[in-house]
Amino acid sequence: MSINSEEKPWPQTLAHDDLDWPASDQRVLVPFHEAVNLPETSELGASIAFGSEGELYLLHAVDSDESDGSDAARELASVDLSVQETFGVPVTTTVREFSPGVLQSTIDAHSITTTVVDEDEESLSSKGGGPKNCHTLVGTGMDAFDAPSSVLVPVASGPHSGLATKIAHSIARAYDCWLELFHVIPEGPSAEIQADANDLLEAYEYRLDDDVEVDHHVHEADDPAEAIIEHSEYHSVTVMGAPQKGKLRRFMFGSTTDDVTENVGRGPVLTARRKGAGSGLSRWF
Repeated sequence: MSINSEEKPWPQTLAHDDLDWPASDQRVLVPFHEAVNLPETSELGASIAFGSEGELYLLHAVDSDESDGSDAARELASVDLSVQETFGVPVTTTVREFSPGVLQSTIDAHSITTTVVDEDEESLSSKGGGPKNCHTLVGTGMDAFDAPSSVLVPVASGPHSGLATKIAHSIARAYDCWLELFHVIPEGPSAEIQADANDLLEAYEYRLDDDVEVDHHVHEADDPAEAIIEHSEYHSVTVMGAPQKGKLRRFMFGSTTDDVTENVGRGPVLTARRKGAGSGLSRWF
């Protein structure tokens, strides 16, 4: 099992175009229904908005039997005040009745560019294949999120890794911390594989602004997931790209990203999926 594609395991150049990040009008949405880890996930979203010079949107979807939604409004007001004190980003809060389409309709209504959702918000993170028309970041182990001192970014050559590096840079910029680009190659590699791995990390760093300290680490191991999990213990948060395999291939052959998120260590694992990368059918196969 490899973190890289089977067709071109050790590319010298990135196989995808760079992102327009930060977008000219970056809008980050953090939605809630179960209201799990509300302060932590809101702060994460605020840090990304701050680091990408954008705006933060908070959505609390309430069930129809939750009276007038005043409790949810008070919760959002408290979070709004907290992130304003920490980051000073523009914040828009919304309380709406929950429905299967409430997340997507909010994305469309506000032209959201990135959605940040806690995996434990099951009614929002697992329905309908995820948000459409925007980038998506899913947080695992968000109860452990706190101001990070460093960010680990395991990368491959695909487009989701490209988004992961941009999000990690925004977080590092917001908290004035450093990030580490991490890539796993098999043990006993040839000189060509070693050089290509270094080129891959340099290509990603080249796409990042130089206002954040960036370190490189090429690690030799036969099990990429195990190596990432072990290395994540040295960092506050891990940001990585979503699997490029569909659900069926991941079930049959495994996925490095899935293995890492299922074995969360010291800090949260954030999984980034780039807008438009992969059709609905490709998510299955």
